[in-house]
Amino acid sequence: MKKFLIGFGGFLILLGAGGIINHISMTFKAVQEEQEMYGGSVQFMMLQLMGSLEPYLTSLIGGGVIISIAMFLNEYQKRSELTSQLIQVLSEQNPSQKEDKVKETSSKQENLNDAKTVSIPQKTIELDNNQDDERFYWNG
Repeated sequence: MKKFLIGFGGFLILLGAGGIINHISMTFKAVQEEQEMYGGSVQFMMLQLMGSLEPYLTSLIGGGVIISIAMFLNEYQKRSELTSQLIQVLSEQNPSQKEDKVKETSSKQENLNDAKTVSIPQKTIELDNNQDDERFYWNG
């Protein structure tokens, strides 16, 4: 597919370049003949004939776009191959890391269970009931 796209894009570029060269040479010949017959401004005659370059320019641009798409597909394929290789290497390394993580999590769970059994001493708060005001203020 990529080879076809590159070949087709190259063909369009060559077709456009050849068409532009042919068109310019024919334009010069036509302008020279008209100037000999009628006289007049060469620039105006060239400007009138340059409007018909559009198909050739379109084929040049289209060929360039097709070749750039083919190059993008090529680079994307390389990227996907590297990604698959990276995933394969990580999956090979991952089982040994999973065992280490399981050991770490089991030791953390044991520490949490030990922390739950430890009693935390409760502090008692003594309130001064001699105050006439019902609000309590923190003196800290």
